[in-house]
Amino acid sequence: MANPVQRLRYFDGEYLRSYDFTDEQSYHIAMRRMMNMRLHLHGIVYGLEIVLDADSVLPGGPFFFSIAPGMAIDQTGREIVVTAPYSLSHVLTSPGLNVGSYEVWICYQENQTGLPATGYQDCNAPNQYTRWQESFQVILKPQGGTGVMPDCGGVRLGIVKLQHGVLGLEISNPAYNIERTYVGIRAQRVIAPDQEKDEFDITALTTPVPDKLLPGYLDVQPGVFNQGNVIAKKNLVVGDDFVLDAKVNKNLPKSIPATGNLKVTSDFFLNGDFYAYSTADGVWYSLRQLIQSLTAKFVVGPPISITLPSPPKANPQPANSDIATSGQFAAFPSSAPQVLLAITDMVWQDAGTLQTNWTGKGPITVSVSNPAINSAAPGFNTLNVQWTVGPVVQVGANWQYPVTQLVVSYVVIYQP
Repeated sequence: MANPVQRLRYFDGEYLRSYDFTDEQSYHIAMRRMMNMRLHLHGIVYGLEIVLDADSVLPGGPFFFSIAPGMAIDQTGREIVVTAPYSLSHVLTSPGLNVGSYEVWICYQENQTGLPATGYQDCNAPNQYTRWQESFQVILKPQGGTGVMPDCGGVRLGIVKLQHGVLGLEISNPAYNIERTYVGIRAQRVIAPDQEKDEFDITALTTPVPDKLLPGYLDVQPGVFNQGNVIAKKNLVVGDDFVLDAKVNKNLPKSIPATGNLKVTSDFFLNGDFYAYSTADGVWYSLRQLIQSLTAKFVVGPPISITLPSPPKANPQPANSDIATSGQFAAFPSSAPQVLLAITDMVWQDAGTLQTNWTGKGPITVSVSNPAINSAAPGFNTLNVQWTVGPVVQVGANWQYPVTQLVVSYVVIYQP
């Protein structure tokens, strides 16, 4: 069984040949590239933007573009380093190019270079170069086309548009730094080092992003696209941070929990429903149900017609009338509902009787009230209405009220 991983072991007096040093380099190169390929996703590490050259003619052109210095890791874990701006004019003379949009790819290359010093070269031995020059190649691939492009396992830097110009094919202004492939990381978990105390306070302005990050915080630019679950055990701040101070801001709770809070700088859009737990009711409410649970409920009853009975004696006397309203109140239980009563109509004695018998007897009083809402009978509640009408006067042999009938309307208010 072959051992896939070997490295040199040195001892005093060991006889080393050139292939031993080659094996030494090969081991470190292979392990580093394996880590690059297995730990990272290939792409741009930094830089390598397509930028306008300073020697472009402005305004109007012609325009010249370069690849800015930077670094990338290709699809086989090899590092591609650009130490100085690289002019894209070098690739515009490549065969097969025409007007249209092209993807810009950068590929890894290495070449042998560096001859031995004078007197140390063997005339009969080939490949006596002393260095490997790690370099790169830039190629253009037709966007969405079927053009042939060498499979170099490289990295895409963006898209450019080619047009005919006074110097032949040239890149139109502007160049497009779009569809660029950035380096990524393969990981099941990310643990950021946290060697200092986390001073985060949800009520204070302690996360001045991006000026200063707390120890152990992860800074991802320009954005995060997540296809799995996101679980925040502590707090979440979206947008610029702001202060929550119960002494300054009205209606804030005196104590805010240390974890599980969400601060949103601007608008909050929800394409779905919002649920909140009511500790008082022990129930999960949707947003609509929550608002309803916190809003007073109104029950408007039908008009009640009350026919006043004959007075038993000659003085104003309140009388009670129980109005059964089956099912009106049972749907909205409340410990202390409020009831508003109003007289909406009255039937009086005829005008002649009033003029003859009530003139000079004092002001006529008509009022209604409700002492309580009763729920003695199961299945329905009874609204008790008390009315007072006066003065009572004698008309012939009988005592009578100035009003013979009342029409009463009511509203029951249930506070949350």
